[in-house]
Amino acid sequence: MYPLAHIYFVDRVLGLKGEPAVLGSIFPDAAISNGLEWDKSHSLADMLWNHFQGRDNKMAFFSLGVLSHGIEPRGLDYFSDEKYKDFERGYCYEKSRVFIDEVIASCNVIPEDGWWKAHNFIEMSVELYLFQKYPFLLSILRGALSNSSLIREISKKLEGPLGISSKLVEESFSLFTEFMLEDDINARGLALRFQKQHYFEDSNDSIDLVKCQEIIERGKISIAGDIDCFFEYAHKQMKPIWDNYIC
Repeated sequence: MYPLAHIYFVDRVLGLKGEPAVLGSIFPDAAISNGLEWDKSHSLADMLWNHFQGRDNKMAFFSLGVLSHGIEPRGLDYFSDEKYKDFERGYCYEKSRVFIDEVIASCNVIPEDGWWKAHNFIEMSVELYLFQKYPFLLSILRGALSNSSLIREISKKLEGPLGISSKLVEESFSLFTEFMLEDDINARGLALRFQKQHYFEDSNDSIDLVKCQEIIERGKISIAGDIDCFFEYAHKQMKPIWDNYIC
């Protein structure tokens, strides 16, 4: 999922407030830029919680934010990417099936990457849906990412458990910020950001922006009827794990 979805989940659904939790909720994606592989960055919660719980409340809340995001233990990305109910894959993958061929054509990707790229479009559709319904989420994200003193403090405290220099951790938040939209979130801006990321990952900027914009808008329509059910399901499935941490 994209950042507003993670902030919505940790803040509105799980009820965990504060900038340390917000930064934790986006950290698994930000951390990829400092050399951590996706699987590892999405499986950090247990290690971080065990390291900081009872010793540092601010970092414990950061660890809970990481927990809300990841794959192991099962957080939001598990249910969006890996497995949702009895479907083959997660929610965003399943909702993207109908767009796979269009995404392959409009993004000039090989068929083997089509489903993966298509699920990114549903993630963008969710981001657009959430911003239009809860525009204040963007302010929460920007506020946390602009809190340089907090980011510096968190980065220094992560240096030991992660074995990564605090400078690299700080830079990961800076690089993450570069992919944020300067203006309000809309389908065109999301498509442009996707083009930038697409080129960053694959050195390929040959995408049809108009078509991509249309897919994002149609994706938003397709998720409107069941996205709230998805968040409720993820909350219900995660509750025993969450309760075990916060009690």
